[in-house]
Amino acid sequence: MTEIEQTGAKPADRPFDDIRALVTTMPSLSEGFTSDVSTYAGKLGRGLHPLGRLEGPLNAIAHWQDSPAPRLARPLIAVFAGTHGVAKNLSDKDIIAQSKARVASLTEGTAAVRGIAGELGAAFKVYEFGLDYPSEDFTKGASLSERDCAAAIAFGMEVVAEGADVIVLGAAGLGAATAAATMNIALFGGAANYWAGGEGAEARIKAVEAGINTHRGETADPLEALRLFGGRDIAGLVGAIIAARHQRIPVLLDGYVSCAAAAILHAIDPGATDHCQASHLSAEPAHDALLSHLDLTPILDLGVNIGDGTGGALALSVLKAAAAGLTSLKD
Repeated sequence: MTEIEQTGAKPADRPFDDIRALVTTMPSLSEGFTSDVSTYAGKLGRGLHPLGRLEGPLNAIAHWQDSPAPRLARPLIAVFAGTHGVAKNLSDKDIIAQSKARVASLTEGTAAVRGIAGELGAAFKVYEFGLDYPSEDFTKGASLSERDCAAAIAFGMEVVAEGADVIVLGAAGLGAATAAATMNIALFGGAANYWAGGEGAEARIKAVEAGINTHRGETADPLEALRLFGGRDIAGLVGAIIAARHQRIPVLLDGYVSCAAAAILHAIDPGATDHCQASHLSAEPAHDALLSHLDLTPILDLGVNIGDGTGGALALSVLKAAAAGLTSLKD
């Protein structure tokens, strides 16, 4: 029994119908509400706007929270991890063992994101999506069944019950970047070497090409693209983004994989990701193109090349510092 099955989630006979209903009933920004961010920022530093472009992200956070000023006191950095069957094409090592080692590096090792989270006073949690139960190899068949995909989305939605006022979403799934690249082709078109390129990416490009060829003509529905190529962890990210919107919690997307999850919802309804911001521009070659499709401008561009929440945590630290500058007017 997988960890997803243990939650007791019981999707309907047509599970994706429930997901689509959640997307189409997402709340919008409150009409007529105006935060105080721009007003506060305009009074700082002799009116020279010392916070620069950070006014935009802070204003967006405050808007979704229906708050005059952004609340960043209870952040959650959530990292989603699973094992993708396509990873068998990328390495001759045991993919389950590799996946567990990657998670252990976050939970027991010296991952930078843990130290940053501690400094920020942020909750840091890693959510495992069946590490021992890899999704199917999408070069040969569908990664997930519709029922399993919907169950993973439901499990991801439960993460948002943590009571955070802002959530950073990261990913550490083995093979997740390959799945993300394939999903992006299904959504936006383009070549495998464009979406999955980079130094030493020959095996990944080949796997992406094989996956697209195997499922050609089957990806008109964004949720089908998720099911065919995305593992449980990416489906979980989709669920977390949905649940955050329904609870009006702003989301900082950490890197390529979490942005690919957001792209599934954006393809269903471009407004479905209005509560999301790109925390940073990662070193993944196609991340910039993906952000363009999502109409997102990264808060930071530091060349961070890991998607485990590190870039999101760094962006959060800058936002918290900037928010403290706003509140100085009240002291």
